[in-house]
Amino acid sequence: MNIADAKEQIKDSVEAYLLKDDAGMYKINPARQRPIFLIGAPGIGKTAIMEQIAQELQIGIVSYSMTHHTRQSALGLPRIVHNEFEGFEYDSSEYTMSEIVSSIYDYMSETGLHAGILFLDEINCVSETLYPSMLQFLQFKTFGRHRIPHDWIIVCAGNPPEYNKSVHEFDIVTLDRLREIEVEPEYAAWKRYATQKGIHPVVTTFLEAKPDCFYLVQSKPGGGKSFVTARGWEDLAEAIALYEEMSKPISRDLIGQFLRDDDIADSFSVYYNLFDKYRSDYQIMSILAGEAGLDIINRARGAEFDERVALLGLMLDAVSTSCAHALEQEEVVIELRDILRDAKPRLLEGAAVDDTVGVVISAREQSLARKVASGTAKPSFERKEGLVIAKLKRLVEQCRLAGTVAGEDAFATISDAYRDEVNAIDPLVKTADTQMTNAIKFIEEAWGNGREMLVAIAEITTRQTTTQFIAHYGNEEYYAHNDELQVDEHRRSLAERVRTLDINAEEAMQPGETAATGGQTIAEYYGGKQFEYGFASMSKMTLPDAAQLKGKTVLDVACRRGKGCFKFSAKVGGTGHVIGVDWSPSYIEEAIVDSEKAWRKNGLKANNMSFKVAYPEDLMQAGIGEGTVDVVYINNVMTLLYDQQKALEEFYRVLKPGGLLICETIVSDVTRDEAVVEAARNIGNSIQAARPEDLLRSQMEAAGFADVEVVDLYSVEADRGFTSSTVVETVPTTETVRFEAVAFNARK
Repeated sequence: MNIADAKEQIKDSVEAYLLKDDAGMYKINPARQRPIFLIGAPGIGKTAIMEQIAQELQIGIVSYSMTHHTRQSALGLPRIVHNEFEGFEYDSSEYTMSEIVSSIYDYMSETGLHAGILFLDEINCVSETLYPSMLQFLQFKTFGRHRIPHDWIIVCAGNPPEYNKSVHEFDIVTLDRLREIEVEPEYAAWKRYATQKGIHPVVTTFLEAKPDCFYLVQSKPGGGKSFVTARGWEDLAEAIALYEEMSKPISRDLIGQFLRDDDIADSFSVYYNLFDKYRSDYQIMSILAGEAGLDIINRARGAEFDERVALLGLMLDAVSTSCAHALEQEEVVIELRDILRDAKPRLLEGAAVDDTVGVVISAREQSLARKVASGTAKPSFERKEGLVIAKLKRLVEQCRLAGTVAGEDAFATISDAYRDEVNAIDPLVKTADTQMTNAIKFIEEAWGNGREMLVAIAEITTRQTTTQFIAHYGNEEYYAHNDELQVDEHRRSLAERVRTLDINAEEAMQPGETAATGGQTIAEYYGGKQFEYGFASMSKMTLPDAAQLKGKTVLDVACRRGKGCFKFSAKVGGTGHVIGVDWSPSYIEEAIVDSEKAWRKNGLKANNMSFKVAYPEDLMQAGIGEGTVDVVYINNVMTLLYDQQKALEEFYRVLKPGGLLICETIVSDVTRDEAVVEAARNIGNSIQAARPEDLLRSQMEAAGFADVEVVDLYSVEADRGFTSSTVVETVPTTETVRFEAVAFNARK
């Protein structure tokens, strides 16, 4: 299989091995947890995917190359100990703890991560003195007398014999204790990774034209090996990007240090020079600014396909970079907004900047340092956190320079500086939008709507930065050329997104639009409403099995005091995350406090919950982006929402493709008297506010949901409260209506 499929296989296996039942017992007995043996050619990314898996699962990783280990370093050193057996004293020998096992304990102590992967590379190259001990290790996870800690999974890797003379082929007895995964180099799989990472376009366009050059290992006529690997291409791309930034020449000698086959190195060197010439001749930034002259358009029109591919790569790389800058600024500003909103009450009470924002800076620096040390911080996360910390320090410094180090004056200084950060989003978004528009227009003018346009639209759709940018801000030219993604009614305008970044939370939640609520704005409708009993009345939490939720990101809409989140917290486990949102700041405050007890009660190693103030119809207030959650859960408050259709559209927006909506609500068997429904909504009776099931189904389908099914159904009375003995207020009516509590599941 290819490296991407191998990664998913290993990730699924690690999750399965770590899964425990309600009694805390492993669902797969550790003795039956076969170590995974990943075998494949050098340089295809075996080590890299292990680091990625650890980062994605937020578990630790300790890596060892087994080639340098001897029996003494792996098993430990013998020592003499004095023992007494049945009244007789003896001197006996035992081994000290293995260097490998002790390094895991050191890692746990330093990082606080108590679950992880022990990755042993080149396992089939161990010394002959150590080889007999490997059988015991692979089956019982012990080196000598010392077992590796619980919750640590063994993954091994090695090269086939043709790539390494030191390889000892495992016998059947050993192989029978392993899960062997053979990995083959495949350009298509690597290209997906390269596109996401933003590998230099000169490499991707060259390999697009010559995929046979992606991976090569062969013998030289005079002895030795010539080779080109995926690792070599990635390292070369990184070197080229840095050398260009420093205005250093890209020579054939430099290329040959990464591509160890003369023919491929020569071919790529020639291509790079052509690529560099295209970049200069075509004046890429002029094209993206909409200022391409007729001579450039005519040259592109007459170019060979390889040259067209190179030009497409140059344009899309520049557009992708601009999109990334805009998204990064917005993401950082959202982080700043949440931090400053939390700090605002204390600052307005007179607290010092150092005691509010300064404390946050220190905490985030320590948290980032721990994640970096443990190897669980993705480069993108490390960069974002670094930017947030740097901008927070700048805010504190501005307060010091202005002499406003505490109280309302400090908050005013911070607000002004923060507003500059918000205002910086607009030009970045407009630049990216303009460049994408002009790139598509240039392609259409030069080559029409042929294969070049298909390649460009496919690339824009595939690249994470461009796709996310379009999801956030849209691009009319892109929609015009992509029938499957016409203008997205769910996306927000730039003005709407900027509104959600106001650090004055109350002001940020004042949209002017109204729904069927008598002309009320959303803030007026929810203001002061708790819906305490109507909300709690028929919420059974009919959920999938814990195995289906393990490691997932769950959004609990209208989470109230967080009790549902606490239940989800146990089901998603330490590798999952639960986000609770509610319009009531007091409920969110209670949920945050109580969550500290809940995650410990659930037996977790850290809090896997976060809580935000937001309306169900406007989840962007909580910073929840498009396609970011696996499950959206909403219970009996559904019938009381300000705008049920808009809320469903928001749920659809934030779900990943294939994501699950769990909606527990109430339906009626007949069309209702709307006056009674509105009166019930005003008093918070979610049962009496119900409408027919067909209406809710049509709303779900209009929002984009499919496969809507009922997983639970039972009758309820209009005055039923949150317990069977609790009665709630109802609206007097002459209607003859039957109400049913329904649990719907639907997919994006």
